[in-house]
Amino acid sequence: MADVLLYLVRLADKLEVYLYKAAIEKLGISNKKYPADKVRGDSKKYSEYDNL
Repeated sequence: MADVLLYLVRLADKLEVYLYKAAIEKLGISNKKYPADKVRGDSKKYSEYDNL
C-alpha cells in the first residue's frame, strides 16, 4: 500500500492535483448521492433509489 500511496502522491504532484481538495470534493459528491440516513446498510446504486 505504501508503494501505491507514493505513486499516487507523485502522480498528483506532476498533474497538479491537490489530493486533499479532491478528496473533500469527492466526499461531498458521495454524500449527495448516498445520504447516510437513507442508504445506510444498503448496497443499491444511487439511481436505484426513488427519493434521493
